[in-house]
Amino acid sequence: MLDRLALAREAEAAARRARHNLRWIRRNPDKVDQAKRADMEAYLKRLIRFAREEKRNARLAGRTSRLGRLGNILGFIIPRFHRGRERHV
Repeated sequence: MLDRLALAREAEAAARRARHNLRWIRRNPDKVDQAKRADMEAYLKRLIRFAREEKRNARLAGRTSRLGRLGNILGFIIPRFHRGRERHV
């Protein structure tokens, strides 16, 4: 079973391929069966939307990496520490 971040990575890879295929279909309409084109485009758009949702879900609280959270905390603390030292000089 995939964890949330792995699923988000796979969804993003699928979305990249879907965007490429969608561009290809639109640039080469003569190479695609016109009866199936609308369904193909709808499917590819659905894959892209799914990847966007998975990326957002993977970033929800508790699902970010520890390193990412540490960076956020340090980014909050260090500027405050630096401002505090300037006042005492």
